[in-house]
Amino acid sequence: MALNVYDGASFQACLDAGVNAAATWFFKRPAKSAAKTLNPGQAQIVRVLNLVRKNADIKEIETALKHDVALSYKLLRYINSAGFGLSCEIQSFRHAVSILGYNKLNKWLSLLLATASKDPMAPALMHTALTRAHLMEVLAHDLVDRQEYDNLFITGAFSMLDALLGVPMDKVLESMSLPESIGDALLGRGGVYGPFLDLAIVSEGEDGKAIAAQAGMLGLSADQFNQALMQALAFADTMEM
Repeated sequence: MALNVYDGASFQACLDAGVNAAATWFFKRPAKSAAKTLNPGQAQIVRVLNLVRKNADIKEIETALKHDVALSYKLLRYINSAGFGLSCEIQSFRHAVSILGYNKLNKWLSLLLATASKDPMAPALMHTALTRAHLMEVLAHDLVDRQEYDNLFITGAFSMLDALLGVPMDKVLESMSLPESIGDALLGRGGVYGPFLDLAIVSEGEDGKAIAAQAGMLGLSADQFNQALMQALAFADTMEM
């Protein structure tokens, strides 16, 4: 098994040399040049997301969803997944709105954009993004207002969009109606969500001191962080990708 493989080219070289496994985060560093724009499928998800964030009429959103049957299917699959924890099955977008409301739907539509990649590494990237999303959401409890939890989840879910979609982060965000606090964190400008994203990212490494220091900046104990990380990993495992 190969360790410390830092990019796709090195990983391929390991495979060519006969190595049968690699325990690294090389897939977070895509080797190919990023595209300049979203593809049509990705752009359609962004259009639906923007409609939901603007509280558009349900009929208008349903019409947009009908333009992509696969998009509607994926949305319902996510909402009905074990990670969502609902006691009843959601059978339509209108039903989802009545049960969840627009804010929660915005959160789960965000996952669809993060799963729009056709890259072979997409499942690993998506698992990482989901872990970050739920970790940030759980760690935020009692540290920020409750209405901020979903935005922290979205920040984590979107934190790998550049790698997942092959589009620079600033280009992705240009087409989306997102709160400034989410954009600041994703573009590395800090803001109120920045420290949470920084902790989620540093937790993927092996530097225990760095993890402890970043957690300490948020006033979190090692036990609080470890419990939240276990919850986040379990959540990512329950999602269908």
